[in-house]
Parts: sequence; C-alpha cells; structure tokens
Amino acid sequence: MKQFSTIVRGLAIAALASSSGIALAQATAPAETAVADAASVDTGDIIVTAQKRAERLRDVPMSINAATGDHLKSLGVTSSEQLEKLVPGFTFQRTVYGLPVFFLRGVGFNDTTLGVSPGVSVYVDQQPLPFSAMTRGAMLDIERVEVLKGPQGTLFGQNSTGGAINYIAAKPTDELKAGVEASYGRFNEITGEAFVSGPLTSTLSGRIAVRGERQGDWQRGYTNGDTIGRRRFVNGRAILDWKPADTIRAELVATAWHDTSDTQQPQTVAYTPLLTGPMARPVPFPLATFPVSPRSPRAAAWDPNGDFVRDDRLYHISGRVEVDLSSAVTLTSLTSYADYRQSIPLDLDGTTFSSGVSDDTGRIKTFAQELRLTGDTPSGLKWMVGGNYQHDKVFERLIFDPIITSGTAVGPATFDSYFVDNDQKIESKAVFASLDLPLADRLVLQGSVRYTDQKRDFAGCVRDNGNGQISAALGLLSTIFTGAPQTIPLGGCGTLGANFLPAPIVTGKLNEDNLSWRASLNWNLDSQSLLYANVTKGYKSGSFPTLPAASAVQLRPVPQESVLAFEAGAKLGFGRMLQVEAAAFYYRYRDKQLVGFLVDPVFGPLPSLVSIPKNHIQGAEITATLRPVAGFTLTASGTYVDTRIDRNPINPTGPYGTPSDFVGQRFPYTPRWQGSLDAQYRFPAFADLYAFLGGTITARSSTTGALLSGDPAVAALEAGLKIDGYALVDLRAGIEASDERWRLELWGRNITNKFYVNGVTRNSDFTTRFAGMPATYGLTVRYRFN
Repeated sequence: MKQFSTIVRGLAIAALASSSGIALAQATAPAETAVADAASVDTGDIIVTAQKRAERLRDVPMSINAATGDHLKSLGVTSSEQLEKLVPGFTFQRTVYGLPVFFLRGVGFNDTTLGVSPGVSVYVDQQPLPFSAMTRGAMLDIERVEVLKGPQGTLFGQNSTGGAINYIAAKPTDELKAGVEASYGRFNEITGEAFVSGPLTSTLSGRIAVRGERQGDWQRGYTNGDTIGRRRFVNGRAILDWKPADTIRAELVATAWHDTSDTQQPQTVAYTPLLTGPMARPVPFPLATFPVSPRSPRAAAWDPNGDFVRDDRLYHISGRVEVDLSSAVTLTSLTSYADYRQSIPLDLDGTTFSSGVSDDTGRIKTFAQELRLTGDTPSGLKWMVGGNYQHDKVFERLIFDPIITSGTAVGPATFDSYFVDNDQKIESKAVFASLDLPLADRLVLQGSVRYTDQKRDFAGCVRDNGNGQISAALGLLSTIFTGAPQTIPLGGCGTLGANFLPAPIVTGKLNEDNLSWRASLNWNLDSQSLLYANVTKGYKSGSFPTLPAASAVQLRPVPQESVLAFEAGAKLGFGRMLQVEAAAFYYRYRDKQLVGFLVDPVFGPLPSLVSIPKNHIQGAEITATLRPVAGFTLTASGTYVDTRIDRNPINPTGPYGTPSDFVGQRFPYTPRWQGSLDAQYRFPAFADLYAFLGGTITARSSTTGALLSGDPAVAALEAGLKIDGYALVDLRAGIEASDERWRLELWGRNITNKFYVNGVTRNSDFTTRFAGMPATYGLTVRYRFN
C-alpha cells in the first residue's frame, strides 16, 4: 500500500503540474500553536479552522493559503491589501474614491459604493467584517491568516463568489507573556507594537495588543515640489477568555482603530471631456494642457489648497460562547457588533487645479448573530447545523466641492458642488448544514448547504447642498423636457424620475434568496497526502450604487451573481523535505456585477451598474515548499487564470460612452499569470545566535482597469486603462537568539524601485491611476519577555 501511495502521489504531481504549466507555489509555515500533533510539527503544517474545526491544512479539501503572523511580518504584510505577496490569485485595487477591493481568481466587485457586499469576504475569528472598508486593522497581533479560494457561504456567515479571508487573533495564554516590536524605515516611518497576555484568575485570562504607525510624506508634486502622504494610524485589541467549567468556554473581544493619514493622491493619465459641443460646459482651467504624471511611484499632483487628511475609525465588539452538551456535541454562539465611520478626501482629477475634489463620508452599523451545533460519531461521521442573522445600516454621502467638468452644467446653469446620498438597510437570514460521511477507509464524502434570504432597502439621490446650484440646473432640465416650470427646493434631491419630473427621493427594494451548496470527495492516500474534487455553487448579493445620478435609471440595482465552480486538487507530502499543493478549476459565472455605462436617451452615456449574463473562468495553481538542508526553505508559487466574457449585457457601453462588444474580453484586475518565489536560510552564527538571509520575488502579468470598448476611435484613450505587468523584489537579513526571544532584522521592499499600478479608473473627464509604493527599507527589533 505504501508503494502504491507513492506512485499515485507521483502521478498526481505530474498531471497537475502539466495542467498548470507554472512553477511551484506557496507552502505552509511552521505552526505556532500547541494544538499541532507530532506529525504536524515534523512536516511544518499549520492547524486551520477553515471548516469551523481544527485540522491540519493539508487535510482540508479545498484550495487554501495560510501563514502565521510572524511569517506575514517577515514579508512586510501588515494589511489585507498586501496579501498578494502571499496568496497567488489574489489581487487588490483601490477605487476612484480610495476604497479597497479584493479579487481572488478573477472574482471581485469593482464598485465605489461603501455599502456593497464584496466578492471576497473578510472575517476575524469567524466574526464578519462585511464591508471591505472595515478591514484596515484586522491584521493586529494575529496567530495566522487563512485565505479560502472559490465560492464561500455554506460555512461562513456571508455569501461570496470569490473567496474568504479569515484572520485568527492571537489568544490569551495560561502563563504571563509579553512582547514589543519597533521599526524605523524610509520616509521617517516609525511603527511600534506590543502585547501582554496571561491569567487574571483561575478561570479568566486576557490579552491586550496595541500598534501605532507614523510616517512622513512620501508623495511628491511633480509640478510644484509639494509633498503629501503622511501616515497616522493607531490600533488596539483586548481579549478576555473565561472557562468557568470544562464544558463551557467564553470569549469577549473589543477592537478599535483610527486612521488620520493623508489619502493617497492619484496620478493623472489623460483628460478627455465626456461632453463636447454646445452641451459641454467651458472649463475655466487649462486641464487639456496639464502634464500627465511621469511613471514614478512618488509622482502626484493635487489641489494645494485642499485638506486631504482622512478620518476613518472602527469599533468592533464580539463574543463567542461554546458549550459542550455532551462528549460529541457542541453548541457555539457568535455575536458581533461593529460601528465604522469614514471621511476620505481625494483630489479626483490628479491636477493642481481646484476642479475635482471629493470627500467620501459614511457610517456603517452592523450586527451579526450565529448559532450552530456540531458533532461527531465514533464511525467518523461529522455534522453541523445552524443559522445566522445579520442586520446592516449603511449611509454614504459623496461630497463634491468643487467638481468642474464638461458635464456639470445644464445650459447656462452650472454647478460646482453637490452631494450624492446612498442610504441602505440590509437584513439577511440564513440556515446551513454540513455533513462529513466516511465511505471507505480514507475516502470521505463531504456536503454542505445554505439557504439565504436577504432584503435590501435603498433611498438616495443627487442632493443640492444648499447653494441652489443643482436645484437650478436640474430644475431647468426638468422644465425643458416637461414643458412646465419645475422647481427643486434648496437642499433637496435633484435626481429626475419618471417623465423627467423631480423626485423627492429615489427609493428601491431588492429582495433575493438563494441556495448555495458544496459537495466534495476526498481520498487520503496516507497521513501526508490528500486528493480531492469539489463542486460548489455560490452567490453574491445584489446592491444599489452610489452615483451622481441625474436620472433615476442610473440607480437601478444590480441583481445577485452566481458561480458554479469545479475544482480538483492534491496536497502531497514527502516528509519534511517537500510539500506540494496543486489545483485546477473551472467556473461558470453568471450575472457578473460590474460598474459600466448606459446610454440614457436624454443624458447620454452615464455610469451605472451592469450585469454581464454569461462568463467563465478556468485556471490552475501549484504550490510547493522545498527544505533540502536544515535551515533552508524555498517556497515557490504560481497561478494561471483565464477569464472570458461569453455574452454581452443589454446595450453594452464602454468607459468612454461608445457602443461596445465585450465578448472575449478578460475581466478587469485579473492578470493571467501570477507567481512568487521566497527563500530563507537560517544558520548558526556565533555563541547562541542565529543569522538569517531571505528574499521574495512576486510577479504578475498585465491586466486592465475596465472593460474596453474596442472602438478604434478611442483606442488611444483606453490605453490609459491598461495595467502593465511587473515584478517586485524584497530582501531581509538579520540575527536572532537561538530561542527566538529577540530578533534584529534589516529589510527592503521593492528594492528596485519598480513603478507599478494597483488601480486605474475613468471618472467623468479624468483617467487616473494609483501607483504602488516606491522602494522602502528599514530596521525592525523584536523582543519577547517569556
């Protein structure tokens, strides 16, 4: 049997490697928790809870990347946006208003709306952070991160079509422990982090962690020499663990963070008036001759009179209670409440003129409750049933002041400032169940199902800010088309509804339900190797947009999207020397949600949510870790993702308002190839000290920031929406005590100062991009008092 298992493992490696055509991939990092068994310690496994129970990473029949908190720090990963260094197939982009959007295997939702449900959901200890803007401080003092690829929803509390990121916070300890860490780097970057953990009574233990970040200006005005880009961020978490009896465990967590950094300013790529001719507003600035930004990471331009300090904060309280009803059955309750507020000022046009300044303000209140029962039997059968409830209130107000473009006028009535309101109330109810059924020795059938019912109420419009400009302009437009005098009150809504009449406010409802499910067949070849095949049906809810809508038709909701995903993979171990993970996947993607354009018969091309009816994704990934000698670890990773649009939406319109044919195009923000190579060597230096050397190379191919129209007349303009491929190099070196109580590390990120882009967009008359960070370098010192 052992010889047979070895042959099968070899065949699986050959087959999956040839199907992907790419090199080895991300491996697991050493476990830090005491729950690992002897085999796990010997092979370097991480214990994960991706299926809501503790098990070795290699035993979970799905594609997962996991890493410890210390490994993340060594890679310079301190926020969700930087997971691209660790997770092949993960991409990040920043919307035109500065909000983060996450993609996995090409699945994500590039919408600017604060209250949109993301394509990749994020959790801390299985407690949801249901909107991407809330995730900024999730990586404080964590034990590990788990990134689950493919549709999720049957096990976690929020449906998503791309995947899920679950951060596991470091827990209170039974003995007194403490640690401090400090870094100093380029641009006068100073970061400090500390924790203290230990018992408070015989049944109660606690842990407190704090982190602060300060940095000087890193962006530089390429026309006037001004600087901007300082960082000010504080983050804290307190955890109490209570164990009043052997069968009862309770945990209370309080988290808070506050970000008062400067917002990153975009780089101008092109100025192209959306409107021309007699309908266009004359712009009182020489925008057409303003120099486009050089391809430099630090280059930017912004209104020198503007205040671009953001004010974002989050308070999050969560509780977890576990009660063992018997030796085989456990009841678990998860409760959380979060309150998030933001103010994100931004210079939209990327010039020094006062022509396009916005402030994306908003507030989120979210409550979630989950109850579940889990159990197992001596025969190996494992089951879970449960339900969850979530209620979200999201209010967003976009403030434009000033905003001067070719379209901010109706005849003689011009408008320079206004509000855009989006008020949503979202209620979700779900029930779920899962079952692991052993079919034979080492052969297991897994199944899970989840029914979700969601109700979403919306109210919003373009609102006059009290100066009467929007009221006059859209009141005049309504008068022209109705033939009767129409007035809009100061401070009132200006969005025009049916028959071009002013609407007091635009309202809408979106009631949806779905049944997501997953089936998996898993074959454990031996204690180190697993083959699996999955079929998963997943959904992501629809939503209403936050747009400067002159017409109510722009505020139509986009319906829920769905993915039917097929995946086959292998997790193969050859002792500690070599570990390989590989997977091939195919997605049938329906009703993909996208921010596009529609041609309004009155207003012309206007931004709006669109739904692309038929698409597909196919690809493969392979991951491996090689440890040829003691102290040396080589990790390589690669992902190939081929995305295709198979059918156009109704009346497809490109980003420049031209009729378009999207069939055959790839999804935006989805590079076809991604890969990374990480190496580290740790060796005895002198006395009780060890030295280490390491480096990471990450690379990706080109992609786009939007679907392209294919119209030759605008081909030169759409070239600005393309994102070139790039490769980044990080290095690290240092010394540490043999017991790892202290560590001194020198590091460099993007040491070649490579220019790269992680966001490009078309906004009214302006095409702009966000550049990645330039070369940074510094020193980190860490000490553990235990």
